[in-house]
Amino acid sequence: MKTKLLALAVACATASFAANAAVSDTFSVGGAAGYVRGFDHNFDGADFEKEGFGLKLNGEYNFTNWFGLGAGYDYTGRQHITADDNRSGYHSNIAEVYGRFAYPLDNTGSDVFFKVGPTANWSSVFGETHHKLGFVAGVGAQYALNDNLAIRGGYDFFYRNMKRDGARVDNGMFYVGVQYTFGAKKAAPAPVAPAQKTVRVTENHTLDAGILFPFDGSNLSAEGKQAVAEVVNSSSNLQNTEFEVYGYTDRIGSDAYNNKLSQKRADAVAAELQNNGVTTLKASQGRGKSNPVTGDKCNSVQGRKALIDCLAADRRVEVVVTGDTTKVEKQ
Repeated sequence: MKTKLLALAVACATASFAANAAVSDTFSVGGAAGYVRGFDHNFDGADFEKEGFGLKLNGEYNFTNWFGLGAGYDYTGRQHITADDNRSGYHSNIAEVYGRFAYPLDNTGSDVFFKVGPTANWSSVFGETHHKLGFVAGVGAQYALNDNLAIRGGYDFFYRNMKRDGARVDNGMFYVGVQYTFGAKKAAPAPVAPAQKTVRVTENHTLDAGILFPFDGSNLSAEGKQAVAEVVNSSSNLQNTEFEVYGYTDRIGSDAYNNKLSQKRADAVAAELQNNGVTTLKASQGRGKSNPVTGDKCNSVQGRKALIDCLAADRRVEVVVTGDTTKVEKQ
């Protein structure tokens, strides 16, 4: 008998609806089917066949994801009472109002819950109908298949389904069902992060030797040290950085002298880079009077001082910084 009733409950559940909560500001309707077992009290001289089946219809409004109010109708049947060799079928109708308290498991409606509230019961046996007030308490869990449809299973205990001449019947119902929710707001799709790629970039910094060093010298000034620190700070947005340092002089003086001076200046800047935390130094090279930036514009300048001033742009240290950065790809 119990096996048949359980099979009936599962079969009915696939075509029924059960009440929903767990999503705030939604309304849900449905029903379920299940196995019922009765509890008799003070049945002197009577035999109570306790096992039966139950059906449920519910509606709930969910104020929050953890609290809702519900109302429902429950029917229990296929139970029997025998007294004085007279056997009668026993069934009950239950109207319930309850509060539902849930612990959400996700944001789509899955939860575990507890419900409690008053009931109005009318039961029929031996051709008589008995009306009583009682209460329902239940526990259960539900699993949301999507924003609207979920499966619920649980156990409800109905107190005082029937009371007559001191005898009382309570019923417990195990049930399973499905539910449908109205008003569920679909979650906004997660923003898609823009595609990025890593590219290798090169930054060129030209430092005026007149700021870095005294004339004809290779000891960094305070201004020169600050200029080197600014180069390091400007490359802080790059990863896997590599530094190259190249020193240049003007054309005044011999090649040997200018090569030596430019090397000293390149080494001084390289040492200061390392003082500022640079660990990857690929080159520190003096290139003397090569690669002048003034071209031939100073050829007609007369006088040594005027020529020195005209050739100032050639006296320089170049710092080349290479590193990785990320760029957003165009869609």
